[in-house]
Amino acid sequence: MKKLMSVMLGMSLLFGTVAVAFGQDAPAKTEKKKKKGKKKKEDAPKKDAR
Repeated sequence: MKKLMSVMLGMSLLFGTVAVAFGQDAPAKTEKKKKKGKKKKEDAPKKDAR
């Protein structure tokens, strides 16, 4: 009986970890490759920092 409970505990731990690992969202591929465009310059000139 002790061996059966140990096997069941180990299996539940294993399947729980696998479920959590595969349940997480994979990072989207479109977010990694962003198009770099030129930023529009503001109309107001920047102030010099002194």
